[in-house]
Amino acid sequence: MASSLPGLLTGSRLVRALRPAFHDAKFLLPRMKHRAELRRHSLKLRFFPSNHPEDDQGEVLDVNWSWIQTLKNLRVGELRVDEKIGDCRNLRVIFYDPEIKTTLPMLWILAVIEKKRDYFTPAQISTFNLRRRLVLERFYESA
Repeated sequence: MASSLPGLLTGSRLVRALRPAFHDAKFLLPRMKHRAELRRHSLKLRFFPSNHPEDDQGEVLDVNWSWIQTLKNLRVGELRVDEKIGDCRNLRVIFYDPEIKTTLPMLWILAVIEKKRDYFTPAQISTFNLRRRLVLERFYESA
């Protein structure tokens, strides 16, 4: 059951994207209607389990998610969008779930990629980790 948030929002969390994630989406999906469809899927993260899940994967509404194995302890996961959007298949929305307690829990979208392999490259892992650190430095450590 969804709890009510201010401003008629629903879900148990707020979802916020970093600027580099917008650039990733614009590079993969040049048409605005396709980016809007990706946004619709990304906002399903509002219903991410509020009690931090013990499992390594699960389902949010009608899309699957899982923690990225090498970044599982850092709480970085992927939301799998399996339908075709524009010319892209297997889009992945990389998100970060900070353990920092705030009044409105926040999930951060770090990146959007089109996954072509079963694994992430070391460069992608490094990028996800650096963007996670950027969120911590900009929004949590300065407060």
